[in-house]
Amino acid sequence: MEYRPASLSNLAQRALELSVLNLPGAGISFHSGRELQYRFAIAPSACSRLYECLLRIKPDARSPEMFILSPDLKALAGEQRIPHIYPHDGTGTKLCLWWPKQRNWKPQMKLVETYIPWTAEWLWYFEDWLGTGVWSGGGEHPDIRKRLRKSKPLPLV
Repeated sequence: MEYRPASLSNLAQRALELSVLNLPGAGISFHSGRELQYRFAIAPSACSRLYECLLRIKPDARSPEMFILSPDLKALAGEQRIPHIYPHDGTGTKLCLWWPKQRNWKPQMKLVETYIPWTAEWLWYFEDWLGTGVWSGGGEHPDIRKRLRKSKPLPLV
């Protein structure tokens, strides 16, 4: 039997995968056939606020991008520097959900089993960090001052 690596999902398959989630405010939009955006709201616990999120997906093997649109995480953090985020020009806060060097995420993985629960987990640790000042979520984050990469601004949908 010949080995065949798992194929990459196209945007329509990603949209179908995400459409089964029953999340508040969930909506899927396509942009010029080159990007899928999944907008949804999630609360990391029963006692948490609701966060409006945006997942941007390209049809190739590039990593999806997760943004928290509201509430404004930087305003919630006040003077504190939020751990595990990426700089970008545009709306929202871009989350660092996994370490690319370790390849914790691969394009063949399902978003409903990775990015969505990882976002809820990140938000849980963020809320804990707001209260304690200690990031308990683990992980490593590269020094953004050394490698300042900017993302394209988010188009409003």
